[in-house]
Amino acid sequence: MSNTLRLLLAEGDLSDAEMVKRLLSKATHSQFQIEWTDTLEGAALALSASRFDGMLLDLGLPGTQGLEGLVKILSVDPRVPVIIVTDQNDEELALRALQVGAQDYLVKGSLTTDNLVRSIRYATERHALVRRLTDARIVLENRHRRLAKLYRTAYKFVDNVSHEFRTPLTVIKEYVSLIKDGIVGEVSDEQRRMLAIVEDRADDLNTMVDDMLDVSKLEAGILGVYRKRCQATDILARVRPALERKAFTKGVRLESDVEANLPPIYCDPEKAGRVLVNLAINAVKFCGQPGRVRLSCRRSRNPPGVEFSVSDNGPGISAENQRLLFRRFKQLSETVRSGAKGFGLGLSIAKELVEANLGEIRLDSEPGRGSTFSFTLPLDDCQEVVRRYLHRVGKLRNGPPQLSLVRAEVDPSTAAPLAEDVDGFLSCLLRYNDLVLRVGPSRWLVVLPVPEDQVAAFLRRAEKAFAEAARNRVGDPYPRIDFRHLGTWPVDHDKAILAEMSDIARCEEAVDV
Repeated sequence: MSNTLRLLLAEGDLSDAEMVKRLLSKATHSQFQIEWTDTLEGAALALSASRFDGMLLDLGLPGTQGLEGLVKILSVDPRVPVIIVTDQNDEELALRALQVGAQDYLVKGSLTTDNLVRSIRYATERHALVRRLTDARIVLENRHRRLAKLYRTAYKFVDNVSHEFRTPLTVIKEYVSLIKDGIVGEVSDEQRRMLAIVEDRADDLNTMVDDMLDVSKLEAGILGVYRKRCQATDILARVRPALERKAFTKGVRLESDVEANLPPIYCDPEKAGRVLVNLAINAVKFCGQPGRVRLSCRRSRNPPGVEFSVSDNGPGISAENQRLLFRRFKQLSETVRSGAKGFGLGLSIAKELVEANLGEIRLDSEPGRGSTFSFTLPLDDCQEVVRRYLHRVGKLRNGPPQLSLVRAEVDPSTAAPLAEDVDGFLSCLLRYNDLVLRVGPSRWLVVLPVPEDQVAAFLRRAEKAFAEAARNRVGDPYPRIDFRHLGTWPVDHDKAILAEMSDIARCEEAVDV
C-alpha cells in the first residue's frame, strides 16, 4: 500500500477540521491527501464521484442526529472504512457505531497525531483485508457453483452414456447367442470359440457400465439399496452362468464349495451378486497357469452371517499393494495376464457394495500363494442387522450424531399378499444410509440417520411418495401405510436403540450389546 492515503473529512466545524488536518500533517511515516466537506450531502456527492482510502466523519454534521450520518455514508459507499471523530464521549453510542459499521470511534478532546494516524492505518488495513477476504469468498463461491454444475453435468453424462450402452450391448449379446447356437446356420468350432470371446468381452463391457453407474450414484448419494430376506444359494445360482462362460473363455477351471443348509441372509441380492461377479472376474484375470478359481460359501460365526469367498491360484499380492487395492482407479503392478486392464473400479465398487449390505470384505494373500477375497453378509435376524447397521453408521466420516426410529405399519388383513410391494416402496423411499427392516407380518422399522427435527420432513416426503405411488399403481391398491416416529437417540446409544427395536419386533432373544 502507498504511504499516501486519500481521506474524506466530513466535519461541520471549520476549527475542528483545521485541527484534524494539522495533526495529520505532523505524521512522520505517513502522508495524507485530505478533501474536506462540511455537509452530509457534500460527503455523499464526493463518495459517489471518487474513491477514498478512508473517511473521518463528524456525527454533528448539520441536519443529522445520532448515527444517521454513518448510515447514510455506508449506504452510498459500503466499501469505504469510516472512523467517527466526535465531541460525544458516549461509550454506548460508540458501541452502536461499531455495530452499524464504523471502524473506530475517536473523541476530539483526546486526539493526538499518533492515535489518529494509528486509527486510520488500522482501519484502512483492516478494511482492505476484509475486502480481500470478501472478494476471495465470492470467487470461491463462484468456483463452487461452477464445479457443482460441472459435477452434475459429468454425472448426467456418465449416467446417459452408461444407459445408452445398454441397448447395443443387449443386441450384440442376443445376435452372438443366435449365431453361436446355430440358429442362423452351421457354426464351426473355431467360430464358436471366437463368438464366445465376443460374448465374454460384451459381458466385460456390461460390468464396466455397471461400475461406472454405481460410482456416479455413490458420489451423488442416490445409490438405492433393496435389502431383504434371501438365500445365498440363489445369489450364487444367478451369477454362476456368466462366471462359467468367463472361465471357459479364459481356459480357467471354476470350482465351487457350498455348505449345505445355509440360513437365510438379509441383503440386496443384486448387489451381493455384483460383488461376486467383480471378485470372480478379477480372480479369473489374475489366476495362474493352469488357472483355477474357487467359489465358496459357508456360515460364519463371528460375526454371525454367511461368508462368500473367491480364491485363485495366481501370483498373490504383496502387503504394500494390499493397502492400495480397494482404491478407485488403482491398477497394481503385479504380474498380470494380457488384456487384464480395466478402469480399476471393480474392487473399489465391491468394497462399497459389501458395506452397503452391512458386511465387511477381507483379503488373504501373499506373493506366490494366490489370493482369497471374502465378505460376510448378515443373517436374516433383526438384532444382528441393526447391530451391523449401527457399527457402519458409527464409522462414517462426518457421520450422523443421532438416529431416529420410525415405525411403518399396514392393516394386517392386507399385509400378506402385498408385503413385497410395501418392501419395494419403502426401499425406494429411503436413501443410501437409511435402513428398513420388516419386523412383523404387517410392520416395518425404518432407521434414519437424522436428528429429531428432520423426521417431520421425512414423514412429509413419505406421505407424498405414497400418494403418488398409489395414484400410479395398476391392479390392487396399496394398503394404507401408517408412519409413527418412535424416538431419537445418539448414535452411540446402541443398547437403547436395540431395546426399542426389540420391543417393536417382539424379538425373544435378549439384547446383548
